[in-house]
Amino acid sequence: MPDAGPRRTAHPITLTDGTATRTRELTHSDLGPLQALHRRCSLGSRALRYHAGKHELSRAGWRLLSDPERGTTLVTTTAQHTDRIIAMTNVMRTDQQGVGELAVLIEDAWQSKGLGTALAAHAADVARRAGHHTLTASVAAVNAPMLHVLESLDAPPTRATGPVLDIHIPL
Repeated sequence: MPDAGPRRTAHPITLTDGTATRTRELTHSDLGPLQALHRRCSLGSRALRYHAGKHELSRAGWRLLSDPERGTTLVTTTAQHTDRIIAMTNVMRTDQQGVGELAVLIEDAWQSKGLGTALAAHAADVARRAGHHTLTASVAAVNAPMLHVLESLDAPPTRATGPVLDIHIPL
């Protein structure tokens, strides 16, 4: 994981309301702001992301998400307030060669502005650069916004056979 010093170039995303955002790789100094993101997210948003309503990351969760050997974690801020994280995107390695797992958490106030779709597209690019040929996502069958985001990545049609859908997206 990059140090808290100079940050790598941030990926710009402009939301549907015109807000400019920046997405970059997680750094060691992001633990506090990332915990604050989790506290600002509703129980429902956290439950859809983690399939449980955890109010913050555990130490083990932080170690997993901040370990570059396990994958890439991206954080998003507005261009105006770069110290306040409004979204987290994960592309984590799986036990299958060339397959990465995608997950996104967006603060409630920033949802429905095109951010999830843009972050998923950026995550697909990150996954390709990491050598992945497929992204997977475990999504609650009731999580219509995330299912819509995955459709934007050309996810194949999936029929719900239970509460969680395992979706595989060829890159």
